[in-house]
Amino acid sequence: MYSLGKYILNRAALAAAVLHALTGQAAPEETNAPDKAMAGQKTEAGRPYKLFRPYFAWNNNFSREEIGWQAGTEEAPQWTANFDFATNGLYGYPASIRGWHYGWNPANDDLFPKKLADTTGIPCSFSYNCGGEDLHGDFAYDMFLRRDSRKAEPQLEVMVLGGNNSTPIGELIATNITVVDGVSFDLWAGTNAPAGYFVYSFMPHEKTVKLPSEGSLDADMMDFFRLLEGRPNFSTGMYLDVVEAGFEIVRGKGWVTCGWFSCEAN
Repeated sequence: MYSLGKYILNRAALAAAVLHALTGQAAPEETNAPDKAMAGQKTEAGRPYKLFRPYFAWNNNFSREEIGWQAGTEEAPQWTANFDFATNGLYGYPASIRGWHYGWNPANDDLFPKKLADTTGIPCSFSYNCGGEDLHGDFAYDMFLRRDSRKAEPQLEVMVLGGNNSTPIGELIATNITVVDGVSFDLWAGTNAPAGYFVYSFMPHEKTVKLPSEGSLDADMMDFFRLLEGRPNFSTGMYLDVVEAGFEIVRGKGWVTCGWFSCEAN
């Protein structure tokens, strides 16, 4: 079900990135080279990020727990995160991003906000890898919308999950409603009370106990938005502020890598 994307990080580069993220050491052939993983990495208001214009990658850690994070060195907006959490929680969502996250966009790209009613397609591509013990979470697209174009706090969240062994917010409201890239999806819905907005989550219908070690999801996000027409809290008159591709960290000891992310809109 989860096919390896054609733009996935090559094995040598992946091994070097993971070795550096977990141990702080370069791969053997890079022993005397500068730390390329840190090149171009910046911090704004305590948020480490790296520009891959028109994208940016950052360590979205919304807990007080440590999440190791290194930006990649290739042209693709890649990153590696490592963590060690023995208990369930939602610790962070390291991601690659195009658009405005809560009004923040260090790449200053102007593709978004974009009114859905004026949009015909939002083709996106996302590939990932992971490894470790007892890993729980989800590789997912995360999208925030508003009823205006203010580039501010979200008024609706829509998620599309690829590889996962997690449970979304709310309850199951529809099953097997679409098949994209060989994956059949169910729809969940509920309110994120602390954040103050409603959430729709498209989940793979096939449940997995173990998190897939690699995968990809190439999809047109407009196909998912069209499935929400007529449902509460959503309309095509809303503006899409951002498309993000990352990993929601729930539990486990190991690492996750975003090998490739791309997003366009027309």
